[in-house]
Amino acid sequence: MSKTSTAATLEKALARARAQRDADLNDLMEELRIPSVSALAQHRPDCLRNAEWLRARFERMGFKAHLVNEPREGKPVVVAECNGAPGKPHLTIYGHYDVQPADPIDKWETPAFEPEVRNGNLFARGACDNKGDHMTAIKAVEHLAATGELPINIRFLIEGEEESTGYSLPQYLRKHGKDLRTDAVLVWDGGFDELGRPVMATALRGILYVEIHARGAAIDLHSGSFGGNAPNPINTLARIVAALKDTNGHITIPGFYDDVKPPTAAELAEWRKDDAAFQKEALHLTGARALEGEADFLALERKGSRPTLDANGILGGFVEKGEKTVIPATAFAKVSMRLVPDQDWEKILKSLEAYVQTLTTPGVEVHLEKLGSAPPVLSAADHSAARALQTAFEEAFGRKTALMREGGSIPVAVDFQEAVGAPLMISGIGQADAAVHSPNEHLLVSQYHTGIEALIRFICRFAESGSA
Repeated sequence: MSKTSTAATLEKALARARAQRDADLNDLMEELRIPSVSALAQHRPDCLRNAEWLRARFERMGFKAHLVNEPREGKPVVVAECNGAPGKPHLTIYGHYDVQPADPIDKWETPAFEPEVRNGNLFARGACDNKGDHMTAIKAVEHLAATGELPINIRFLIEGEEESTGYSLPQYLRKHGKDLRTDAVLVWDGGFDELGRPVMATALRGILYVEIHARGAAIDLHSGSFGGNAPNPINTLARIVAALKDTNGHITIPGFYDDVKPPTAAELAEWRKDDAAFQKEALHLTGARALEGEADFLALERKGSRPTLDANGILGGFVEKGEKTVIPATAFAKVSMRLVPDQDWEKILKSLEAYVQTLTTPGVEVHLEKLGSAPPVLSAADHSAARALQTAFEEAFGRKTALMREGGSIPVAVDFQEAVGAPLMISGIGQADAAVHSPNEHLLVSQYHTGIEALIRFICRFAESGSA
């Protein structure tokens, strides 16, 4: 396809996207009505239904599509491919159809799986993370294909386990990586920053997620009869969790910071320019009285290039309304650590396991269970595909792309790097205030439509580049 024909394809696809905005929005809303919560066993049928919904859509677009189960009891990966542009670059697009649970349900203004547009925003679980993202990519490709010829070769890999640190897609990539040749991978699971700029992630934090379990007596005990003598797992567990981080935000696990790779001088110089504005916007978005963290580091450093430790939940004893004076037999806490290059989650897990034994009390036995893990990832932004995406963002949104280390984790990113070997682009369209993982998750409708146009532009520019 010549540059002239690519330009004609671009204009036709953009015109079609603008003419079919209502239909595009309705298609996204249809997928959002599927409660594909991967973490809850009762929603497994919904996850399977969502996978089939996507497979059927790809087949209608002319793609060869099928579902892959690795392992069989997992949520299937949707694999769709179209190789109708010989000699042109190949692009792999990643997304996920599973979503977070809707809890707390009573905080939603409208039901989480009954999408509704209010004040220019589409509210629903998954509107931003990740159905809004992957539908922009599907729609961009659909509009290009409708012109008669896709300008590049495209593969979609959309998994159903990202929100529960899944195994199906990583195993598929490790098993078939040599057969998945591609010139670039678009990890389309990011968003815009607090200053309203498109972001291309130059790094993702890894994750180590554990439960700390504490056991005292064999049974729950009366706090009057046994108080003062019986070990209390909640008291001990609270002290352990509190001791993992000091009041200055410094994590106390021995050796935790030993392998942290600091940002470059150039990165720090860019972050200093935006740090004050970021802090102001972050306070506005969070509604917090003040930001917290390591005072010796910029807020933007703490966002993406510094590791973290947070308690995500703690439970034990009597938690219903009313009173019950009980000393519980057990308690547990969920604790996650976001890790940065070059930290090793296995090394940190061993250190944490030993450390909590030094923090417990004589009558309380503690042990760890690992829930999930993923290593951190570095991603270059100076290859031709990345440059094409940055140009497309600026053309569509009128804003230059910020190159940032992102604080979140996308577990499968390292599998793409190691098993497939192609350069990554990590980005997306969600706005910073989208309430991802929270009640009233939402996506600006205008962001969705402009995101479709941005990806149409990107694909056409990538077609002209020849390769990644």
